[in-house]
Amino acid sequence: MGPAKIIKKIGDYTVASCIGKGRYGVCFLAVAPEGRPVVLKRFRPRMFRKNKEANHYEAVILSGLSHPAIPELLGVVNNRQGYYYVLEYKEGPTLEQWLFERKKVFSSEEIYRIGSQIFEVLEYIHSRNVVHGDISVANVTDNGVKIALLDFGLARYADGQNIRFSLDYARAANVLLYLLYSGYEGKGRRPWHEELPLSGEQKEFLKKLMEPEEKFRDTGEVRREFKNLFCGEKTLS
Repeated sequence: MGPAKIIKKIGDYTVASCIGKGRYGVCFLAVAPEGRPVVLKRFRPRMFRKNKEANHYEAVILSGLSHPAIPELLGVVNNRQGYYYVLEYKEGPTLEQWLFERKKVFSSEEIYRIGSQIFEVLEYIHSRNVVHGDISVANVTDNGVKIALLDFGLARYADGQNIRFSLDYARAANVLLYLLYSGYEGKGRRPWHEELPLSGEQKEFLKKLMEPEEKFRDTGEVRREFKNLFCGEKTLS
């Protein structure tokens, strides 16, 4: 895939740069008329037409959420240039950028802060019956103080069958493993639960997160258990 073409103006918004692209679309950093930075999420026309019925989920779900770690849906642009969501801009590199571009090694304190905040926002969206469905190091930003959870394109309402909260737990566990491995100096040839210097309780917690069936009463229990097991001196480094 070649570089995304930068359009100087999209509606009333001035485009500064392309900040992300994927199968379904491209994201641009832009400036609103009042000077506020925003993100314009453009859907690829073919994918937009192909998934027309599913595309509305993101807008409907975001419109029903209000949390400082979730970008607010500010509006929609629909013109000859394409169909765009206008989203609040969240400052900070993604965890993917921290890990693979900046080669950051996350301390146990940082992993505790980031994990606690991820489970806090999951507790919030799950209380609204929303499953994010695509939690990854590419979809979590961190400015060193606060995280933000991006890209609700695959978010759906939980049905207790095919769409479960356990999907978010498993993906959050994968994010935690990326952070934990950032400080690992071995060769990475054994399973994570044999390589990483974690306590038995920490390993069991992560394994429970990865189970397809629900292993927790609710996300509040997940958040509390994580904070209890990974706080301060209990986190091995």
